[in-house]
Amino acid sequence: MSWVYLIGAGIAEMTAVFFMGKSKGYQIVKWSIVSVLSFSLSFYWLSKSLEGIPLSLAYSIWVGIGAAGGVILGMLYLNESKSRWRIFYLILIIGSVIGLKVVA
Repeated sequence: MSWVYLIGAGIAEMTAVFFMGKSKGYQIVKWSIVSVLSFSLSFYWLSKSLEGIPLSLAYSIWVGIGAAGGVILGMLYLNESKSRWRIFYLILIIGSVIGLKVVA
């Protein structure tokens, strides 16, 4: 169950960051509320995942999911650059997260 919590925490993290951007610096109330609730859920699920996954691994994967997910959401929905270099470094983030799991 710890891995389910961790993946959920990462998805909630990327959702929170996405809606933080849409809130325009927490000026748009509905997106601000979604962002804060998503961050809260993310931290809760991250803490639950730590019951079965070492901190160093869980935190690294959580950050990786949030970072990669944020880049993907930005490219898909916020018209951010889809340059070759951004995609290359996105693949490095994803590969690093997978590598951490493999060697853990």
